[in-house]
Amino acid sequence: MENFDILFPDERQKHLGETTLRQAQLVMLRILKVVDYICRKHRISYWLCSGTLLGAVRHKGFIPWDDDLDISMMREDYERFLQVAKEELPDDIFLQTKENEKAYNYLTVPCKLRDTKSQLITPYLNRQKYHRGINIDVFPFDRFHRRGFKNKTDFLLKRYIRFICRFYDADIEKEGSAFKTFVSWFKPVFRLLLSAYLRMVRHTIDNNRQIPDKECIVGHGFDTPWIRKILLSDIFPLQEIIFEDRLFYAPANTDAYLKELYGDTYMTPPPKEQQTPPHKVIIKQMV
Repeated sequence: MENFDILFPDERQKHLGETTLRQAQLVMLRILKVVDYICRKHRISYWLCSGTLLGAVRHKGFIPWDDDLDISMMREDYERFLQVAKEELPDDIFLQTKENEKAYNYLTVPCKLRDTKSQLITPYLNRQKYHRGINIDVFPFDRFHRRGFKNKTDFLLKRYIRFICRFYDADIEKEGSAFKTFVSWFKPVFRLLLSAYLRMVRHTIDNNRQIPDKECIVGHGFDTPWIRKILLSDIFPLQEIIFEDRLFYAPANTDAYLKELYGDTYMTPPPKEQQTPPHKVIIKQMV
């Protein structure tokens, strides 16, 4: 087993003069380097996505005010990664899924890789009992029918899981919201609906693996609420792109990918007053 302390040393103590946000970004960067190493070793495909990809294209690294890091994998690679990561991740990186940690119940992100030497203090997550270290998010991507009735069926399922996530997670953000407080009383009902949905949609995920490349689009998996419609040819073959101090994998057509997520003006930064961390997180125990 590789010694990641030598390959990718934890240098957070060398950056005590940096802002807390920049320290957190460097912790996330190290996690990404470990993931990249494991994926290359086992020929598992992944790519930078969402704001992380935008940062790579627009800033050659993190968006200066961003406080998270996202990668995606096709379902088959995602499942292989979960198996490999259990054996290969170093002790200071925790693989967080609902299977590995029963208390983890945040539906929106099915997998996080957590730094065990820090803690995120997020206003609406402080009552949660699961690991809350600095993390990167890992999203599975599934195939969807590109057109026709089956396309409508696929995205009807996606809208259903969005509905479930919205109400299932209401208790996380219920403070200060009478509506979410009311909805949170019905969480046991939504838990049953979620379990039934995940059992049912597994069949769809497996069947959709057989959709020919030219007849499919891809996007965040059936078990996540995000709705994206991206051509497989805009992702593969992957290319390498500079992010901070290293090359990582990115979609083949970053322009098409980012336009789907952010529109035609993605290269234009937002106004100064909007350049703030999106998750309102306080980071503690940077030791």
